[in-house]
Amino acid sequence: MKQLLREAQVDATPQLIVSLQTQGSRIIVGDVQHGVTMVVYKHDSNKLIPFVDDTITRWTTSTAMVDYESVAGGDKFGNYLNGAPNRLNLMAHFFAQDILTSICKTALVVGGPDVLLWSGLQGTIGVLIPFVAREDADFFQMLEMHMRNEDPPLAGRDYLIYRGYYVPVKGVIDGDLSERYLLLPNDKKQMIAGELDRSVREIERKISFARTRSAF
Repeated sequence: MKQLLREAQVDATPQLIVSLQTQGSRIIVGDVQHGVTMVVYKHDSNKLIPFVDDTITRWTTSTAMVDYESVAGGDKFGNYLNGAPNRLNLMAHFFAQDILTSICKTALVVGGPDVLLWSGLQGTIGVLIPFVAREDADFFQMLEMHMRNEDPPLAGRDYLIYRGYYVPVKGVIDGDLSERYLLLPNDKKQMIAGELDRSVREIERKISFARTRSAF
């Protein structure tokens, strides 16, 4: 290919574009310093129109469209974000402890739900699994709360301060911390199970099922 025909052009971002995602007539533009901007292509007038941008400036490293109305991405400080239109309302935020270099929506298990698979600069590979049932989200949120108290970091660092290093954690439950329930002494397992009004076996089964139904 020696030539390309330019149909339309717009200065959507002030710095450097690092990622482009499209779906239908909508384009998601990731800027190296100014976060994410949503652009729409108007066929009738042959124009590209930026109509939504990020609420704060971000050093974007990767983006992926979750659906037509929302986008997921990461920045160079190791933050994962998930926003929706109208000034990109922040729906979820999480410090991933690595710089996200790629993120995509895919299914890892045949017949399983779509997940967000991401990789990091230091070789980290992570999966973000959506909760379908409110009951499951409430269960894992309570389990995470108990795990923060019963399995504190060796260095004594506060968990919420760590995972919310730049922006407070929002809309994300730490699966790594939840899975550490399997490593607890039996007395702590029994205590947490009593607080959740479930048996130890039931909690272990729900943790294993959450992984195998979506990932491996």
